[in-house]
Amino acid sequence: MINKLTITQVIENTVGSPGLLAEHGVAFFIQADGHHLLFDTGQGLALAHNVEQLDIRMQAVQAIVLSHGHYDHAGGLVDALEMTGPVDVYLHPQALTAKFNRCGRMIGASIADDARLASLTKKCIYTRNPTEIISGIHVTGEIPRRHKIEDTGGPFYLDSERIEEDALPDDQALFIETPKGLVVLLGCGHSGVINTLEYIQRITGGENIHAVMGGMHLLRATAERLAFTGDNLQQLSVQYLAPNHCTGLDAICYFKSRFPDAFHESKTGTVHLFGNQ
Repeated sequence: MINKLTITQVIENTVGSPGLLAEHGVAFFIQADGHHLLFDTGQGLALAHNVEQLDIRMQAVQAIVLSHGHYDHAGGLVDALEMTGPVDVYLHPQALTAKFNRCGRMIGASIADDARLASLTKKCIYTRNPTEIISGIHVTGEIPRRHKIEDTGGPFYLDSERIEEDALPDDQALFIETPKGLVVLLGCGHSGVINTLEYIQRITGGENIHAVMGGMHLLRATAERLAFTGDNLQQLSVQYLAPNHCTGLDAICYFKSRFPDAFHESKTGTVHLFGNQ
């Protein structure tokens, strides 16, 4: 159980404070009862500038967790490791595989060489299954795709010729146990927001989900999928909702309208406080 939790949005598509840089991507700095983690790294273009502006000591980071291997989440991994020094990196075994978008453009991580990554880290911990990072903080590993309405938001591919589709099995979420319930961080939610939350409840024995933050990849979602997501978030009684990044403006506006009391912005520089502060 984490009693004091502070989550800072270091990277996001938009900026909420003067002096910071926005980029298409996500990175969260997590302070949890004296522990310090980085969840995703953005593209790497704004990370060093923003951590300096936000007075974040990267040398205090004990581990880096990657939600998946796309450039806007893992592109800054090498830059982050140069600032933190060798630390543990948690990632799915397929996070560093080649990845391409619908146009055949490469959208993978900045590093695809396991040996080079190993030379920069303390240890690479591959998370196909649920894994504890520290007491009270876990990563899901692969997320079962139970609801077919929740596609990856793609198509995405494993080759530039766009022949072999990438189902993004490397997509994973972080969840943190707090006195009010679980705080869930999403990178892009390629597995589906509700698939992710239901899986987390299953592996935690049905723990209450208090907060959901991050990208939900609803940019091209139909009205039916938006309603499905909203209905299930309501059924789960989520009390703190901070969608950003690839959620898309239409979906963000939908959530803000439907959940006005729970909705929170999460632009670059936003600080979220949970627990006893």
